[in-house]
Amino acid sequence: MSADSVMPVPVPSISEIPGLGRLDGVDVGEERRAWLRDVALAGPAAVLGRALHDARRDGLFERLVAPGQLEQALADAGHIDGRKRSLPGAATVNAVLGLALHSGEGYDSVLAKMAPHLRGGTLLPGQVPSASALSQSRVRLGEQPLYRLFLAQAADRPPAHGPGAYALGLHVTGFDGTCLELAGDEALIEAFGLPTGAKHPMARVVTLVACTTRRILAAAIGSYLTSEQELVDQLAEHLRAGTVNLADRNFFSMDRWLRFAATGAHLLWRVKNGATSLPARILERLPDGSYLVRLRESDGMRGKRRAQNADPGAERLPETTARLVEFDVTVADERGRTRTSRIRLLTTLLDHERYPAKDLAGLYAERWQVEIAYLRLKKELRGPGTVLRARRPQLVRQEIWAFLIVYNLLCDLAADAAALDGIDPDQISFVTVIRLTRTHLSTDQPCTHCGHRPEHPRQALTSAIADIPRNRTGRGRTSPRTSTERNNGHTQKAHYTITIAEANLLKAD
Repeated sequence: MSADSVMPVPVPSISEIPGLGRLDGVDVGEERRAWLRDVALAGPAAVLGRALHDARRDGLFERLVAPGQLEQALADAGHIDGRKRSLPGAATVNAVLGLALHSGEGYDSVLAKMAPHLRGGTLLPGQVPSASALSQSRVRLGEQPLYRLFLAQAADRPPAHGPGAYALGLHVTGFDGTCLELAGDEALIEAFGLPTGAKHPMARVVTLVACTTRRILAAAIGSYLTSEQELVDQLAEHLRAGTVNLADRNFFSMDRWLRFAATGAHLLWRVKNGATSLPARILERLPDGSYLVRLRESDGMRGKRRAQNADPGAERLPETTARLVEFDVTVADERGRTRTSRIRLLTTLLDHERYPAKDLAGLYAERWQVEIAYLRLKKELRGPGTVLRARRPQLVRQEIWAFLIVYNLLCDLAADAAALDGIDPDQISFVTVIRLTRTHLSTDQPCTHCGHRPEHPRQALTSAIADIPRNRTGRGRTSPRTSTERNNGHTQKAHYTITIAEANLLKAD
């Protein structure tokens, strides 16, 4: 039996089913007659269920994605279903999203749960496609429809409002990167690279995250051998005016600073502490202890940029003014132990009265929201120690886009539930959002007697999420980072102190 075949059913001819040749005096055509024959064989519940679907009374899964986004993504990707299959393009996209939501489960298990949400193919009501059919349809689908759907979904939702939505009058975003473990196939090792001493090849992902909701606004995928700097350069166009962007010291270069600042977004980036690591000279010390500095590309930086761009005649980048905030963070845990770290921030926020140095120093801690987003994505949604199931490079990227789409859908549900009570999304348990979403999708089945679906399944899920016990927020804690601390076994309560410090840079000529 082929992957797209279904179990044989005795099918009468058109003439053996009364009334199918013409409908209300109108010739319905061969394709319509074939469909009517299928649903007539499936019984009255299927007829009514299909009629309800045609009336746009979709179930929960269809309502998690904005209307028309999936169809537009398929069109933008140039995907065309050449013939009727058990899993056409739209159904395959939904199946792949189901694999991400039910990470760790096998194809057959996920398909059984997703079958009521896979419409548009040759499957009869109640029929479940085979794992082989899904494997082949994933290959036919490719990466682009999932990528296009992610782009549309990521750009669709406006910035969050409510508690914690703004800092200093700006929406806060952050850049960072992570790696995802892949199956140990030779094709994936060749395409993505194998870290020294590792068991699995890895794909590198760099994202732009909204720190309020931890929603992923943009992403770039590469191999383990692709640098985070190369990937983040693909995301500059997604920065927006009215936002302030946070990034760690891995991302700064003079060229990148100028390009990203030109987007209209404000930057608050950490830079290295060395006296010669930042091409800056002090212009003025401001009353809050921060500094206005002049950035000037050094000869070494220009030479490196010329080599990277294969442009030996590149001119020196134009000088620009920025603001430097240097401070010490002292962490004292409940056992009385302390440690101090020096942090240096460079920012385009030049007004020290509107944006005081100590407020900027505190704001930079929000960059850790990106790390929490990765914890949610990798540990809570994907599952700890779980490798991606795809065995081909394009399907790896397809699967990553699916995870990012589902992750964002869950973030949206948490934000909507938080908005019902006017609370910070931090108070919504992401693990519970995952569990409730899985449960509601499993119970979102058409009635076996009449084919009816609930009219407001998304609202019901959002209300259920809003009713869960709240996370406890506002606790100062520090996680164990060294092997000695990990052996202690517990996260420690901690108190953080920020002290604005003197910079060790030279003054401008």
